[in-house]
Amino acid sequence: MTRPSASRFALLAAVLVLVPAGCRKPEPAAEEGKELSKNPIAAMGQISDAAEKAQKAMKEAGEMKAVPPVPFAKLIELLPPAPNGWTPDGEPRGETTTAAGFSVSKAERSFSNGDKHLHVSITDGAYNAPLYAAITMVAQFSHESTEGFEKGVTIDGEPGVEKFRKDGGHGEITVVVGKRYLVTVEADGVAPDFARTVFGQVDRARLASLK
Repeated sequence: MTRPSASRFALLAAVLVLVPAGCRKPEPAAEEGKELSKNPIAAMGQISDAAEKAQKAMKEAGEMKAVPPVPFAKLIELLPPAPNGWTPDGEPRGETTTAAGFSVSKAERSFSNGDKHLHVSITDGAYNAPLYAAITMVAQFSHESTEGFEKGVTIDGEPGVEKFRKDGGHGEITVVVGKRYLVTVEADGVAPDFARTVFGQVDRARLASLK
């Protein structure tokens, strides 16, 4: 079965760059991106609007100064608990990596439920400006097909990308929290809304306040 194109949003992001210019928590408020119109004029309007938001995000990102990442132990504390019926696959792990003068910290943990699998990670990008701007761009758009969907989302004001593939029930969501922290949830053998529900268990207010 053909999968939704992983390069669709990457290609769109590249085009846009060239256009001038958080017991159970409540479900996070979310807005979804829009399908690109088949009407060329309307589509250009959508692209222009997304480019404007991207330019704003890039400006904000450009004003953010790189900082040392927080210790990965702090990120481990914020990994969500195992969902009901799921079992942790060992202990959570964390690491700090430095390359080319840039450092990031990451915490991650995996869970299982029979033949279902779940992986959650939190990465401190220490204000990776291009990453924040790129996800802000793709958060404006959506694509759905018989194979599944790939759509931009804005959850409580935070930009992200959500995907679901019917073949294998693979779902994932990635959201930038506080313009700095990348939260990713990936799962197999699950329902379309599962990854977003797990994401909702992350204490995003506490995460965003880490220094």
